[in-house]
Amino acid sequence: MILTRKLGKYTIAFISALILLSVTAFAGHEQHQMTQATIADSELDCQQVDIRCAKTITSAFAPNGDLWRLWSQHQQMYYQISLDRGETFSATKRIAISKEKISARNENRPKLAFDNKQGVYLSWAMSREKKYTADIRFSYSKDYGKTFSAPITVNDDGLLTGHSFNEMLLDRQGNISIVWLDGRLKKAKSKDQGSAIYMAKLNVNKEPVLSANQMVINGTCVCCRLALAHNNKGNLAILWRHIYGDNIREFALTTLNEQTTPYQVSYDHWQINGCPHQGGALAIDRNNRYHLTWYNQGDKGKGVFYAFSDDAGKSLSTPIAIGEQAAQAGHPYLSEHNGIIDIVWTQFTGVKHQLWQQRSIDSGKTFSKSKVIASANKGADRPFIINYRNKSYVSWQRFKQGHWLSQI
Repeated sequence: MILTRKLGKYTIAFISALILLSVTAFAGHEQHQMTQATIADSELDCQQVDIRCAKTITSAFAPNGDLWRLWSQHQQMYYQISLDRGETFSATKRIAISKEKISARNENRPKLAFDNKQGVYLSWAMSREKKYTADIRFSYSKDYGKTFSAPITVNDDGLLTGHSFNEMLLDRQGNISIVWLDGRLKKAKSKDQGSAIYMAKLNVNKEPVLSANQMVINGTCVCCRLALAHNNKGNLAILWRHIYGDNIREFALTTLNEQTTPYQVSYDHWQINGCPHQGGALAIDRNNRYHLTWYNQGDKGKGVFYAFSDDAGKSLSTPIAIGEQAAQAGHPYLSEHNGIIDIVWTQFTGVKHQLWQQRSIDSGKTFSKSKVIASANKGADRPFIINYRNKSYVSWQRFKQGHWLSQI
């Protein structure tokens, strides 16, 4: 900051040169792939099924180490499997269910999960006939994707209203929790723009019948993804963007079966009558430390932040600013394993979207210097981190350029 004030335009030129050098440095083996993709882009026909045409990609490791990636195109879902941690992928296969309008954009995308008995689980939002309305859908396979059950509607209200931003999480016993934003409590012609969080549970290996919908909390933002994690007691923790007072959009956290009133965990004072489309991320370590990251543009806090809590969100460490606000840092995601915290987010140079990473090896007390690890020429999706056997991999879809996946 001091050098910038003293040197003015020369500092700007110097910083630009550094950015150029850093982009060139990280490119390495990827640079050849990007050149190939650029050549292929001119001939890319998105009438055909091609993962480069996907707006979103959902990636996850199966218990056997196979890496799946799932996307939606032409009202159907497709997947590929990698046996070598993403180096190569199988031929594209279609999820064997009937066509329907599958929401797959920004933070509203299909979800993918596995059990340890060859079970594959899918959850998504199906758009309905009226704008901003949808149903939460669910299907599963007991034979590792060869066949899938007929999709069922998870929300049990039967209303033509908003049901979206679904998340799905399994525990070690195969119990499935599906959580989503729900508009059933909104009153007609009401100025209230909020939504509610609902959830349903099932275990297809015991009794494949959904439980009745349960309301978790009312008064949430309607358009930001939820974050789920199990704590060391096996209870489900949920992080979301809540509406406080006069459209103050802050993040809140609750742990089911442990508290009746959610904790407010951000205090950035972002007053906005609109949809940020920027949800948070949550990870819980073996010592039950909750690690959080979020994005706000408030009067008291702007940009991406990280903090941790040792009492399930009742109190937090002093939030740490992540990334460069001037470069539009946003869409953060994090993961944790063995005390290592990885955070990824996106920034924009004015020409390219960049993927950045920062790591802590002491459970969030200190962080290494941030670095750029990938770039996108034509826009990009949100980045995600997936873990397998104490290794972290970043999954990032770059529009019409290709899916970027790398161990960090």
